[in-house]
Amino acid sequence: MIKESCFWGNNFVMSGSDCGHIFIWDRHSGEHLMLLEADNHVVNCLQPHPYDPILASSGIDYDIKIWSPLEASPSFNRVLAKEVIKRNELMLEETRNTITVPASFMLRMLASLNHIRTDRLEGDRSEGSGQENDDEQ
Repeated sequence: MIKESCFWGNNFVMSGSDCGHIFIWDRHSGEHLMLLEADNHVVNCLQPHPYDPILASSGIDYDIKIWSPLEASPSFNRVLAKEVIKRNELMLEETRNTITVPASFMLRMLASLNHIRTDRLEGDRSEGSGQENDDEQ
């Protein structure tokens, strides 16, 4: 479920997720500190600014979001965070045996299967056509 993780400064670790959220933890204690809703689907990339407290995030929608603190002490809804984590655990369990492949690979595979099927159908038609081979006469 984690797409990309990185350090933010000396005290934080953050990660994007398939659920569209950004998770932020205390690097030293592992305590979950913040949950940000960042995308409608997936957060693929996180990039902190090298000096300022600014974060850029992107997912599969068409937006790059820029984050900066608005208040000295942000509120953190632990109940909501636990619900999101529980939902992610269920999704992970349901898709544990699922393999994801790129769409381009699937299109090539379907084209190959169609080619094989066409070759077999043409072979069946020529075998049942009643035409005899000149070598057999």
